[in-house]
Parts: sequence; structure tokens; C-alpha cells
Amino acid sequence: MFLVLYSIAMLLACVIQTSPLFFAVDAGLHVDLTLLVVVYFSLFWGGQRALCLGFVTGLLQDALSSELLGLNALSKSLTAFVIYMLCRNVQTGSLMAQGLFTSVAILVDTLTRLTMMGVLQSHTFTLPTVLRTLLQQTLLGVPLMPCVCYGLEALAQGLRLRPEKGQGNAAG
Repeated sequence: MFLVLYSIAMLLACVIQTSPLFFAVDAGLHVDLTLLVVVYFSLFWGGQRALCLGFVTGLLQDALSSELLGLNALSKSLTAFVIYMLCRNVQTGSLMAQGLFTSVAILVDTLTRLTMMGVLQSHTFTLPTVLRTLLQQTLLGVPLMPCVCYGLEALAQGLRLRPEKGQGNAAG
């Protein structure tokens, strides 16, 4: 049942993220919904499961994009690892904690992707470009994170799954 939860979450994130409605509003505004799904699973499911889901999510995102294969897989895996390690002893149900961990996740994901693009493709990014990207992602992602958590928790309850941080090695 866990794989059903993850599959539905990823399908919804990919469909919403690539919806023409978002591009009709403003093509420049962009939020990485798949990153928010990875943060949710890192906060509430944790362990090896979150790391594997981060990698699979990034690989799926790489397959759907025209970027370097493995770039998103690396950044989402690293993000899942960092968030899981930081939130192990924190009450993750609070909005403050979710906002803080979402901000950290956006920082880790963006900096990993930009660094790897700079190393592998010799791209150079100016500081204003990096700061603008981080600010935009943070201002869009942090307010959406409680909605993502609430929606995925409701879906998990509908599937009769109970998220626990300690389920990292449990069979799904």
C-alpha cells in the first residue's frame, strides 16, 4: 500500500507541476512539487525508504526533463538524507518545523543542482541568479508544504497507512 501512496503522490505532483495552467499564469514562477513530496516522506517516513524515494523521484524527474541524467536523482537523494538526519529528534507535525525543513531542503536541492551543473557543464551562475532562484523557491514552497503534508496524510489515512519515522526498513 505504501507504493500506492508514493505512486499517487508522484503522479499528482508531476501532473500539477507540468500543468499548462501554471504556465498560463506566469512562466517564470516555478515550484518543485516533487521536492515537497520528497520532504514529506523524509519528515514522516524516514530512513532508507526516504533515501530510495528521493533517488527514484529524482530519476523520474530526470527522465521527464532535458537536464543531465542523474542530476535530480543526486540532488533529491542528498536532500532526503539531509532532511532525515536533521529531523530525527524533532516534532515534525508543527508548521514551523515543516517550513524550516522545507527551506533547508530547497537550499540543499538548489545548491546541489547548481554546483553539479557548474562542474559538469561549465555553467557559471551569478550570485543574484542563485539568490533569486532560492528566494522564489522558498516563497512558493514553504507555504505549500503544509498543504502537501495535509493532503498526503489524508491520502495515507484513506489507504490505512500510518506514517512513522521508524519505518525506514519496513516492507511496504
